[in-house]
Amino acid sequence: MKNELNWESPEGQDFPMKMVEKGLSFNGKTALVFYFSGFVAILSMLWVMALSVKLIFMTRQDPNIPEYYKTVAIICIGISAASLFSFYKIYRERSAYRKEIEIADGTVSFCETTRKGKTEWQEKVRKYEGVHLRHYSYRGVDSWYVALVHADSSKSFPVFAPDYDSRQASEDEKRRILAQYGSRFGLMTTFERKEEKKKEA
Repeated sequence: MKNELNWESPEGQDFPMKMVEKGLSFNGKTALVFYFSGFVAILSMLWVMALSVKLIFMTRQDPNIPEYYKTVAIICIGISAASLFSFYKIYRERSAYRKEIEIADGTVSFCETTRKGKTEWQEKVRKYEGVHLRHYSYRGVDSWYVALVHADSSKSFPVFAPDYDSRQASEDEKRRILAQYGSRFGLMTTFERKEEKKKEA
């Protein structure tokens, strides 16, 4: 069963475990599609703005052009400018984002960087409450994950998430994964059944 989370560790060893997330971590075809689509979208909005400006000048020079064309052009310029600003803002925020978690020598080291600043902390693995397997539903699709749980929820994080084809794994298979991570961290494990999650909801 494949772990969808990009944890890295030395071959044949459990630790150190390290995961790095970037806001714009695209590779291969995904990167090509993202940047090409963004480039086309920006060009399209700039083209709309240029045509709208030209239309405004035309309404001043040609009295036969309906006056409402000018209003439509101004609206198009406003929408395009707002869209460009939103795209720029999202791109700037995502490009600045980076999260790094490392588990080594019995310590969890966390570092998250955003445009607003950096958040860092360290915590001993033994101070965690345990390793929990939890179920959840996203857009009508049921799945599950295994998390390292701390009394301070901001220090809890998932360590295993199944690939799409394994989301409907048997209970025995889920318990095997849970036990594997419980043993790795030397912590108690908790298995949350689907029925228990539904009752909470």
